[in-house]
Amino acid sequence: MKTNVFIRPLHFGVHSREFGCNLKPMSASLLTLTMLAMLAPQESVGQNHGARSQGTPEGSYLRAADFRVATIVHRLATRGTAFCDATHPVTGFLLHHLDEYAHADRAEAVRRFGLDKGAGVLAVVAGSAAAQAGLAAGDLLLSINGVQLPRSGEPSKSSARDHRKVAEEADALIEQQMRGRSATLEVSRMGEPISIVLKPVIGCAARGRLARSSQANAFADGRYAIMTTKMLEFVQNDDELAVVMAHEIAHNLLAHPARLEAQKVPHGILRGIGKNASRVRSTEEEADRLALKLLWSAGYDLGAAIPFWRRLYTRYDPIPVPKLFRTHPSLSARERLIRDTIGQLSRSEAGTR
Repeated sequence: MKTNVFIRPLHFGVHSREFGCNLKPMSASLLTLTMLAMLAPQESVGQNHGARSQGTPEGSYLRAADFRVATIVHRLATRGTAFCDATHPVTGFLLHHLDEYAHADRAEAVRRFGLDKGAGVLAVVAGSAAAQAGLAAGDLLLSINGVQLPRSGEPSKSSARDHRKVAEEADALIEQQMRGRSATLEVSRMGEPISIVLKPVIGCAARGRLARSSQANAFADGRYAIMTTKMLEFVQNDDELAVVMAHEIAHNLLAHPARLEAQKVPHGILRGIGKNASRVRSTEEEADRLALKLLWSAGYDLGAAIPFWRRLYTRYDPIPVPKLFRTHPSLSARERLIRDTIGQLSRSEAGTR
């Protein structure tokens, strides 16, 4: 994914190189929920930060936005397994790493969170495997099954290219160590070492990130569903937030980025012409259908989907584009698909009573 590239506001769907995040890597955190599922925006240290967690005994967090989105993706991942073939261990905790902070903020991140000693637990979803095991926001995760987690570089030395490397390596290690078994986590809590045995549940392979950006956008890169902080501001409630994340998660579960690459669908302006546009549009329709099934399984309000899309199209796509050049369905086409899919789900539910 390129950085410092303009995001077109209404780019929902699979990631293309031209639609990278408009963010500076060292001042924007792309944190990963190690379910592995969802996200977190980078705020400057000192803005709603603190080394002591907030929340209930069932869940905890250092930043409320992270906790909110993590909770939604955890719910989608754990309740949608009937509709996804790709599964993985779901733990329900979110990490942050020193490399993900701006250079100017790292000394303060070390002071507050001790991130020079290990990966910090940023949020723990209520009711998740991590919460039940006793993991808490503010803990430092040092190793899993005796294998040390990747460590961030010295506070002043790691480069912009490194800011996601440690986080992604940690994600991969945690998933590997927890696949099909419980795991022993070595944790530092307020300077005291403790061991926690965590037994993950199996859920959809719903991984995600929240990128700090002034552009309202969301896309899928084949592994992560990525949403910008501006989009987080745009959604009006958790049901709409779930609509966005379910759509991008669906792209990854359906392997759309790999399919389009295999079909040699180009990036840039040629992506929106002829068969290329049709192929991309097909993935959008498939993602919409699967997203609604995930939302239905998770108990979200499917009635939030059409009002959300109407607001988004009105704000960011007010001028209709001929179908030949559209990579995404028109609003009317999207609404028809949503109504049809909701009808199918309703009939399916009625048939099981």
